[in-house]
Parts: sequence; structure tokens; C-alpha cells
Amino acid sequence: MAARNFSIAFHPKPIPCILSNKSSSPNATPNTTLQPLLIFTHGAGGTLTSPAIANFSAGFSRQLPILCFQGNSNLGSRTKMFSAVIEDQKTPTSLGGRSMGARAAVMAATEATKHFVLISYPLHTGDQLRDQILLDISPSVKVIFVSGDRDSMCDLTRLNVVRSKMRCQTWRIVIEGADHGMDMKPKKFTEAVGIKTGEVVAEWIKQSDHTRREGRIVCNDDGQVEWTGWMTASPGSMTLPEAMQETAMARKATPDLAIHSKNKPEGNPSSKAKSTSKRPKRTATDGAAENDHGSKRVKTSTHNTQSKDPVQDSVSTRTRAATKPRLT
Repeated sequence: MAARNFSIAFHPKPIPCILSNKSSSPNATPNTTLQPLLIFTHGAGGTLTSPAIANFSAGFSRQLPILCFQGNSNLGSRTKMFSAVIEDQKTPTSLGGRSMGARAAVMAATEATKHFVLISYPLHTGDQLRDQILLDISPSVKVIFVSGDRDSMCDLTRLNVVRSKMRCQTWRIVIEGADHGMDMKPKKFTEAVGIKTGEVVAEWIKQSDHTRREGRIVCNDDGQVEWTGWMTASPGSMTLPEAMQETAMARKATPDLAIHSKNKPEGNPSSKAKSTSKRPKRTATDGAAENDHGSKRVKTSTHNTQSKDPVQDSVSTRTRAATKPRLT
């Protein structure tokens, strides 16, 4: 890999940059007129030498040129830096970043942007879901998410829910064993996994298949890194646990989607007490099912009515399938 360090004018101080690309000679340097295929930046607490940036850049530059720039930890300022680098580099078509840098990349998009490379996108922090800028991405743009399955800021199920709502086509690479910082356990595998990730993303920019949009990078006990290749699973085809979690989040976020009506008549109190006294005891199996679902058991109406809201119908259908009604 050949690399050239330079800076781009910006107030109050220049933006440090590294342009990297493959070279046939170890003494070769990048052509000064070479334009990067991808402009990329680090997370809030990172630098150009952070392992997550250096490893990804090393792998990506084996296929295509990449420019990484260093910024501060303020999102608004980083977005302005992104715009300055884009203007300096003659409007490149691919933008990306890690963590906060990924958010800045989306916010700095231009009409010429064709690809987003979003590594460790911080989808949620506490109760805040940072999905609006993703939902606003133009349908003409292709987006690839790269997330570790131990990332505490990007739950894979919640990411799939957001992807199913986005207007553009999305792809996802799951790094098995990686956390938010793209660190592996043991750490000695981190470099190899980061390099492989860069290679796979570069190949995706060169050519992508909209029918195959899921893939995984796995590191075995011997340190060998394997790429599964792209698979046909789509963000809309969720597993049962994912669908149930989506249902729980929908009910929590929108109380109007409650399964039973709050105004339902309760009937004769004395007869209700009789019915309650005959209710069978809950078994260990009932308790296990409730824990797996992550929500308390609720009464389900026995009337076969159809809601006018398709979202409510969908949520109700999944909830009835996953929840055993109480005897009344």
C-alpha cells in the first residue's frame, strides 16, 4: 500500500488527510491527481492511526483508493469538514465513516453521492433512536452497514427494522465477535478482520447484487478470517425473535397500538371474582415463555374484528401467535 499525507485548507486549522491506494512497487507513491473512490473519517474519539481506521483503510486500498481525514468530536463541525474535503476532491461518489463519522458522512451527502459506507453506525444511545437521517437517504443511493454482533450501540434486530423502512437499497456485513470499536476477542484477530472488511467493502462498491444483501465475516480459533459471501436474506425477512422484539418496541413507542381496548366492559365484579378463582395456576413453561417474549402477558379479545390500521393488524397477529390468552 502506498500512502500520501497532506492537508486541506479549513478554518480554524487545516484538515489532516491520508490518501492510500495499492501500488506495484514498495517505493511508489500515489499519483497526485488520483481521486479517491471513498472519503472516510473516524469516530468521535479516534484518529487517523486508530486501528479501526488503519486496518479498514489497508484492506480497502488493496482494491480502490481511499482518503481518510481527521476531525474533531463535534458532529456539526465534522460534517463541515466532510463538505470541505468533498469540494477539494472534485465531488467523490462514495462517503463513509465509523461511528460518529458515519453520521457525518450521511449529513454531508451531495447530489453526486452514490454509496454510503457506514461502519459501527451508532443507531441508538439510551432511549434515542438515530434513524431519521437514514430514512431520509435518497432511493438512488446504495448503503452498506458494517456492524459487530457485540456492538452495544447498534442492535442487529433494531437495525433490520430500520433498514426495512429505508427508501434506498441496503446491505449489511456482520462481524462475528466484534464490538462497537471493531475490536475482536482475542485482540490479535482485530487487524486481520479489519483488513478483510475493507477488501469486502471495496468489492461491494465495484459491484453489488441487489438480490444478495447479507454477509458475515468470521474469525476461527486459528486466526483465519473467512467471508461467507453475499446471501439472499433481506431486511424484511425477520426471524421470530426479531419480529417479537419489533412488536414490543412498537407497543412501547405507540400506546395506541394496544391489543385490547381500555374501555372494554369488565362485567359483573362478583362473576369476575368467581372466574378468577377457577383460573389454573401458571406453570414453569408459562413463565419461560413470558421471559422469552420480553413483555407481560395481556388479555386478548376473542372478537374477530379487523382493524383499519394495517400496522395494528400486523402487530396484533404476531402478538396473538406468540401470547397465550388468560382464561376468563
